[in-house]
Amino acid sequence: MKTLRWNHALDRGECRACRARRSPTEPCSGCGKQRRVNARTDDGGALCVTCYAHTRTAQDACDECGSIGPLATRAGGKRDGSRNLCPRCYRNPKRTCGICGRLKRVALKATTTTPDVCPTCYQAPVIDCSICGQQALGRRTTNHGHSRCFACQATQQIDAALTGPDGTIRPELKGVRDALTELRQPRSLLSNWHDLPSLHLLTAIAQGRLDLSHDALDAHPQVFSVTYLRAMLVAGGALPPRDENAARLHRYVAEAVADITDPELRGVLSRYARWHVVGRAKTDRHGHLTAHVAARCRNDIHTAHAFLDYNTALGHDLNDCPQACLDAWLTTRRSARLSFIRWLKRSGYLSQARLPDPVANKHPGHDIDPEEQLALARRLLHDPDAASTEDRAAACLILLYAQPVTKITALTSSDIKVRDAGTYLALGAEPLLLIPPLDALVTALPVAKPFGTASTLADARWLFTGKNAGTHLHPASLMRRMNQLGIISRASRNTALLHLAATTPPAVFASLIGIHITTATRWVELTGSAWNKYAAARH
Repeated sequence: MKTLRWNHALDRGECRACRARRSPTEPCSGCGKQRRVNARTDDGGALCVTCYAHTRTAQDACDECGSIGPLATRAGGKRDGSRNLCPRCYRNPKRTCGICGRLKRVALKATTTTPDVCPTCYQAPVIDCSICGQQALGRRTTNHGHSRCFACQATQQIDAALTGPDGTIRPELKGVRDALTELRQPRSLLSNWHDLPSLHLLTAIAQGRLDLSHDALDAHPQVFSVTYLRAMLVAGGALPPRDENAARLHRYVAEAVADITDPELRGVLSRYARWHVVGRAKTDRHGHLTAHVAARCRNDIHTAHAFLDYNTALGHDLNDCPQACLDAWLTTRRSARLSFIRWLKRSGYLSQARLPDPVANKHPGHDIDPEEQLALARRLLHDPDAASTEDRAAACLILLYAQPVTKITALTSSDIKVRDAGTYLALGAEPLLLIPPLDALVTALPVAKPFGTASTLADARWLFTGKNAGTHLHPASLMRRMNQLGIISRASRNTALLHLAATTPPAVFASLIGIHITTATRWVELTGSAWNKYAAARH
């Protein structure tokens, strides 16, 4: 709604903008451009609105930066403590919005009958929706002149996008439709509707232009929008669940093998990748490949592909590769490159080459002061403002119990057991009694995510829920958050393992934190502690 002024000459009402467009233009005496006249100089010259603002305040200096120019506020104004401030130095006052309650800049000042209103609520007032009848944020004239809230607008837009050629929504997509309509911030969905590739793909599936299958989504580049849509379809029941890390690894193997042109070398790489690397990859306790294991498999396959290219570029095959070429190849990243070379030797290749002597394992890096690590753990345990609940719980599991991030992110609610003696967490074969207040941090998980379909399609079993619907937090995301807290995962875990090995028998802490007894014994040997008489001492 705009204020109109009646034009008797044209016999119609006009707003201010339409009247301005009909006003005559003249060359501005200030900038020389052909523009509408806003004012005139003493000698009758025309001034446009920009030049008029500059000439009107040319002698006023900003109290903040000292520049000469137009001012946004002047000293002695109505507001307390007002000064001469230019538009670059002026900041709108921040007060509590009378509608949403947030501390934001004021877009509409309070009057005797209305409170201060922030820009968000000013652009989206609270209305009585003509569809659902509820009071909510919305638009006043979007439903044939009637008010309509953002939730009803989003619902109508979602239904229109998911309706197929037959005029109905596919039964497989009903769960996804319900999740989208239950979003906490429907206005965000409306604002970004045309900029979300995942919604474009979902519309193509609903209208029959794209098959509803994993293979159809695999044909697209595996960017975030595709993985986000896939997780939403799986969580909504439209697609069957699958091991995504394993599926991506198999796609990588197929692409790497197809990149080899020589048929014999292609067969060598195929056997190594499919049977030695992927076939022997260990899954977690949920039967899935972790992101870390999948990344290590891809690195091994990439290294094998690089050696085949390196050997072919020098004009050699796998049967006449000279020792000098093999030694040059192993000069860098020796431990990573030896795996494929050893497999080639066991398979009958590289008959003239000799493998280098094994190198003793290095002492694990743990250049973190144990006292500093314990001090950091105490601060995260007792200071609620140190980090979020998720980050505090994950950090303490790393600093105190040497847990890898891949295992932490895959923890489920079934791993927590609350008994009379306290709260137990299943990290290994034997449940671990959590110390207070770590038990309160762990039992407070999972923390609901406020964004997207992950808030409505979240799988309650994951203690660390992810951004994608129904998935747990990605290990790389958790590692990045730990780095922001000053925690280096590998070094902090090694420090914690050395402390456990020096103070606890290996058979005890191996079963509690979930490592092999051989690994625990090796850590005990590094610390110089002897627990050979522990079993006899118990009797």
